[in-house]
Amino acid sequence: MRRLAGDLGVGVMSLYRYVAGREELNDLMVDAAFGARPLPEPGPDGWRAKLELSAREEWALYRAHPWLSQLAAATTRPPNAPNLLAYTDWRMRALDGHGLGFATLVQVAIMIGTYLQSAAVPLAYEAQAARRTRHTRRQWAAARQEAFERTMRDPRLPMVSEFGAEAFEASEPENIFEFGLHRMLDGVAVLLERG
Repeated sequence: MRRLAGDLGVGVMSLYRYVAGREELNDLMVDAAFGARPLPEPGPDGWRAKLELSAREEWALYRAHPWLSQLAAATTRPPNAPNLLAYTDWRMRALDGHGLGFATLVQVAIMIGTYLQSAAVPLAYEAQAARRTRHTRRQWAAARQEAFERTMRDPRLPMVSEFGAEAFEASEPENIFEFGLHRMLDGVAVLLERG
């Protein structure tokens, strides 16, 4: 609250006329960000296309606002943010009628959101590091190439020693997002087949 007051050029106490505290401010920020990118109604045909679209839309939010994943993932208590909860509701409706119990619908919807938040946290850290150092991830790695090569020759790291350009590319947040999204949706397909 102090930082926000400083950024706005007002006294800290004056902010409390508008919000009760940091938690309410966080809720409002999350709600505003998700409200700027509502999911379409009714969306594409099929549960998988719907879940994938919702994941890609949420990922786009985290790319546009790197701070958002940290804020949304910072608590096990969901923000009081109707626009965020609309994503949960939309995902549950995508799977409704496929034989899953209500609790399972909740779990799948939350699993997707939680995966996206955790996959997006590196975006926030990278944005902070890039601002602080003025170096991209690739520039940072190139500057430390020699040290990385020494570490990778450690005999206790036989798999890591194989790490090269292809693995570096695979470890990019965007590629981790893609890989995880498809594996997660494959898992939902198995769940529906068993259901």
